[in-house]
This record gives sequence, structure tokens and C-alpha cells, in this order.
Amino acid sequence: MSHAIPAAGAPGAPPEDFLTVSLGEDLFALRVEAVHEVLDPPAVTRVPNAPDFAPGLVNVRGNIMPLVDLRCRLDMPPVADTASSRVVVSRVEVGGEGFLVAIKADAVHEVVALDRGAVEPVPENGTRWPLRFLSGVARHAGRIVVLVDLAVVLGADASPAHA
Repeated sequence: MSHAIPAAGAPGAPPEDFLTVSLGEDLFALRVEAVHEVLDPPAVTRVPNAPDFAPGLVNVRGNIMPLVDLRCRLDMPPVADTASSRVVVSRVEVGGEGFLVAIKADAVHEVVALDRGAVEPVPENGTRWPLRFLSGVARHAGRIVVLVDLAVVLGADASPAHA
């Protein structure tokens, strides 16, 4: 299920918590309500014929889940893991079915409360990422934060049966 953020200026909407992560110099945000934990990158078991954005499976304390490369899904160039690389384990609902996924990030920062009234639509011009994967943009601490819609990122072709 996709969680659209109310349009800028939505009256009376309480702030919503997001976990901020970096992909390169860009700051993205994932809904805290879906985040289970943040880990160092685990070993990946490659899956033949898997989509590029979900190249394999990881084992997190006995839970096998797809590894999702947001860089790939957002048309960003790949990079090797570094000391600051992390995996964010999140629960995502796609097509009425919930499942755990491990999402690669170059770095994980902090949980921020974003005022829903401050979240704006992603501009169609000047945005280098596929708009369908993004639910909005906001300013936080002088930076632009891009909100990622994981349900859309994972869509039907990324369900566990296809990972």
C-alpha cells in the first residue's frame, strides 16, 4: 500500500517520523513505522535472474529477505560498500502482503520529524530520480530530504517470490 503524504499546507496534520539515509550526497527518508533495524551489511547470496535492484537474499537472524539496492532503483551509479554502509531492515506491504526487505544505504543518519504541511510534491523538472518512487520532498536542517515510497519501489516485480 502506498502512503501518500498530504499536500503542503495540510492543516492539523501531526509531524511524521522518518529515518534519513544517504545515497551519495543525496539525503533520502524512509518511514520509521516500517523500519525494524539498521545493520552492517550482511553477506549476500546472489540469485540468478534476479532484477538488478534486488540482486540477492540476506539472512538476518534466520529471516531470509531480499536485498534492495535503492541506488539501482533510483538510476544512480553503483558504489562499493564502505565503513559507513548500512542495511535498513523494513517491513513493506505490496499487494496486500507484508514482507521484510533489507535496503542498502551508503550511510544512515537520524530519525527526523517532518511536518506534513512542509512536505511538497517532487518537482517534475530538475529531478534525476524516477518520480514514481518518491512521495515528496521537504527541507530539514538546511537540506532537501527526498521521501521514498518503498511500496512503489518494491512493486509487484520485487515481491519475495521474485527476489
